[in-house]
Amino acid sequence: MATPITNMLTTKLIITNKAALQKKYGDSHTAILDDLKALQAFDATRHLDSHIIFVDDAVQMQASQATPVTDPIDEAQNKKAVDDLYRFFSPGYMLLIGAQDIIPFQRLKNLLSGNNDPDTLIPSDLPYACDTPYDTDPGKFIAPTRVTGRLPDVPGLTDTAYLHTLITDVMASKPSPQSDYQTYFSISTFDWQNSTQNSLQNIFGNNASLQLFPGDATLDGTNWTAQQLQPKTHFINCHGAIYNPGYYGQKVADFPLALRSDALQAKITYGTIVAAECCYGGQLFDPQKNSGKHISVANSYLLNHALAFLGSSNIAYGPPTGQGLADLLTQFFVINVLNGASTGRALLEARQRFLHEMGPTLDPYELKTAAQFYLLGDPSWQPVINDKDPSSTGESEPFINTVQNRRDNLEARGKMLDDFITIPHPSDGSHATDPALHTAMHSLLDEKNFAEKRDPKVFVNKKNNHLAKEDTNASMPSVKFHVFSESSADGENPSTKVLVVKEKNNQILGYREYVSR
Repeated sequence: MATPITNMLTTKLIITNKAALQKKYGDSHTAILDDLKALQAFDATRHLDSHIIFVDDAVQMQASQATPVTDPIDEAQNKKAVDDLYRFFSPGYMLLIGAQDIIPFQRLKNLLSGNNDPDTLIPSDLPYACDTPYDTDPGKFIAPTRVTGRLPDVPGLTDTAYLHTLITDVMASKPSPQSDYQTYFSISTFDWQNSTQNSLQNIFGNNASLQLFPGDATLDGTNWTAQQLQPKTHFINCHGAIYNPGYYGQKVADFPLALRSDALQAKITYGTIVAAECCYGGQLFDPQKNSGKHISVANSYLLNHALAFLGSSNIAYGPPTGQGLADLLTQFFVINVLNGASTGRALLEARQRFLHEMGPTLDPYELKTAAQFYLLGDPSWQPVINDKDPSSTGESEPFINTVQNRRDNLEARGKMLDDFITIPHPSDGSHATDPALHTAMHSLLDEKNFAEKRDPKVFVNKKNNHLAKEDTNASMPSVKFHVFSESSADGENPSTKVLVVKEKNNQILGYREYVSR
């Protein structure tokens, strides 16, 4: 008999939509339900009090004081359902089961749309990690407080074996010594080697194992060996493309294939973690959408026994040299995992650190970066043994209290970000650019070899609660970001370079250079 739902502290929610599973898999969906029950039983052995929640089950949702989902693709309904469940249970972990056709991504507006960025929307799981109500403005979700991850299936495919493999892998998992994750596999474009070297140095204390594309002429992206892919930490800084099962290198106008999803088959060490900076690096798509009918790289890593994948849903950015944007969020995540955090906590802490360090004024690229990266995998999985975590002692009560205390601290930190950070908003164009500022910015464009000197897209920074403070702040000049960008294309690998000039009161405070990943 199922355990009745009561208003109590729980550690983990396993959230999915039974009707959506049944529609996709037919009668076979019961095999997935059986796997979820097995995962629930496994969680109990780890002192996790897990509840399987079907957001479309009216009786179950009402018992949890939550509004059931009647339309599985309705993003607002799904967001409210998750919010209601979080308020009722106060879970330490939330695991979403299924790709976007089971539990939809929250599609946020891309403020950069039309500015050499073809993404109109940002598919995101970030709103599920925030207590802000449903909205399509990414600026509303700059205070993440919840540990959230997604165990996906494959869009368009109806074989339950995929999810069975992923759930079975979770149930076979055990934390390993940190040393098991200190050796790494890393690939990067030739042009971004400085940026990637810095990331690896920050994570591992060395960058000796980095491989560049183009580089080794014997590698074509499809012939990696199990020995080469054996390390349990993978860090990737390459190009990606929509519905494309490959990652690509770059040296000027040469974009060789660096890794294709089918090259991973039977070559990945069980328990591998992956952080990919690439454009579309974490996308989930129907394999019918590419000529080779290959699943995405993210789906392939998980199928081949990786247990955590951090990647982007669409076009991502970072500096050509140095550190910023995707470089930082991905390396913060890996560092947290190596320090013994669960993968879900590793991402929450990485998001909070990224937003805090980029703040108090976010430019629109920083805002997009925070929204587009998500975790694929069970957020309660802890790859690296943490001697400070009582979960290893076999005592359930200290573990629950420790997790809850940690979550309370993370929730407090997340909520502080709402008051700390100002959000970019497109300018209404009501204020003309000062001639001296215009001249200074165009001199900078000449220096950075921008061929097209069109008018920038201007963003004005304001706090989310700026209306309440409008009177007291009315005389204060706002920070503005002037965004210049230009693109070039080479087949499936368009490349965009960006100059973001930060200005206040007609004075340039600094600038940043980004390129699309």
